Amino acid sequence: MDTIDLSEASATTARSGQAVWTNSMTTMMLGFLANLVADGKRTSSGFKMMHHNQCAAALNEHFKLVITGGQVYNHLKKWRKIWGRLVTLKNLSGALWDEDTCTIRLSDDHYAGHCKDHKSDVAFLNTPIKHYRAMETIFMQKTATGKNARSGNDDLSIDIEDDDNGEVNMSPNVGESSNPNEPAKKKAKVVKNKDDPLMTTLQDGFKLVAAALVKSAGDDDTIPDDLWEVVSGTIGFAEGYLAHYYAHLVDNPKIARAFMSLSDSNRLIWVSRYVTKNFA
Repeated sequence: MDTIDLSEASATTARSGQAVWTNSMTTMMLGFLANLVADGKRTSSGFKMMHHNQCAAALNEHFKLVITGGQVYNHLKKWRKIWGRLVTLKNLSGALWDEDTCTIRLSDDHYAGHCKDHKSDVAFLNTPIKHYRAMETIFMQKTATGKNARSGNDDLSIDIEDDDNGEVNMSPNVGESSNPNEPAKKKAKVVKNKDDPLMTTLQDGFKLVAAALVKSAGDDDTIPDDLWEVVSGTIGFAEGYLAHYYAHLVDNPKIARAFMSLSDSNRLIWVSRYVTKNFA
């Protein structure tokens, strides 16, 4: 596991092979990767190892180090976990988001009570969050655009079915059947609430999952080359569970390709649902 050193001390690489990351190194790494995203060079499944190697080369040239692409990958995983925590904290009841300073604000009493039970959150509450803009560019899911994209305030009405593999099937033709003798499918409706963060998450998630399934349609049995790299990077699950889910995806190439089309947050939903269904 890499070490995050927020000091401005000179950066070195430990003899054990662990990278000692200064704040300057982290700033450059996240900035480099955020620029790749802004330039459209990141693939739909995430950064490739060549991107990590390019970032490592830039760091080595600037700081005179011997950082590897693997160390960049591991350090990025740490910041992905931090981003996940920030998303949770922003959705705390009573939390306010200061867009100008990138600060999650809690009242004094709420702050004291929360930090008493969650001491590691002190660095992310009532103080500007370091590297927030870069993390936002790298980790935040893309927003749908175009004339057919729904507004975040639209009513959500989408046909939802469970298959035997624990995934979610969604049809863009809600309430219609390809067989005229079959009854129309019922809609699963969710009432609109503009101020409900869970509502927004569900809306974005359902749209992305439906698009992923359409995109992955066909009889191709190709398994994405970096499938295990992406699955093993899913936070919050033991490696054994992730290995089971990986095997499930290998057995179901269409689902595997759909999984790779999703954002990190929606991949997490798929893995969580599978683990809950099969191991809870």
